[in-house]
Amino acid sequence: MDATLDLDARDDPAADRSEDWVAVQRTLADPNAFALLYRKYVTDVYRYCYRRLQDRESAEDVTSQIFMHAFAALPDLGERPFRPWIFAIARNGVIDRYRRQRPVETSLDAVRERPDDAISPEDQIVDRDSVDTIHQLFQVLSERDRQIVELRLAGLTGVEIAEAMQCSHAVVRTAQHRAFEKIRVMLADQRPEGRPS
Repeated sequence: MDATLDLDARDDPAADRSEDWVAVQRTLADPNAFALLYRKYVTDVYRYCYRRLQDRESAEDVTSQIFMHAFAALPDLGERPFRPWIFAIARNGVIDRYRRQRPVETSLDAVRERPDDAISPEDQIVDRDSVDTIHQLFQVLSERDRQIVELRLAGLTGVEIAEAMQCSHAVVRTAQHRAFEKIRVMLADQRPEGRPS
């Protein structure tokens, strides 16, 4: 079976939805309970924003705006599941940031500021080259396909991506398959001659 089609076979998010529903109900009764949802999703939302914006400060700023918006809009959530809803807000927050300013290119000096001192400068450069390669691969994708792949990388299931992007699950699966095929072809074209795949 194609690995891209099998990605929806991940853990069933029903348990997360149930926990999230309880946390939402608690928050509606006691606003301090929002901390449970914040702690559960802040890292994933930040990573998604950072992947899109490629700037730590922008990602932190957008992440805080996303959670402030989610907290204010929580009474309007209704029966919708929280996880795709928060990522829909994140997606819109990143789009708004792009509209206001262009993302900042990361310099080699910024790479040196990484918090993990155990990583050598050589590894940092290799890591940055990998990020640059991934960023270049994403540039060949349409905006919708790129968003679908980035939401998948953030850990959302196909159904959750469809909910976050307000489209059908079939559209997500088709776009995801098409995007991964483009990426596979580009990676194969970049592989040096004689190097095994």
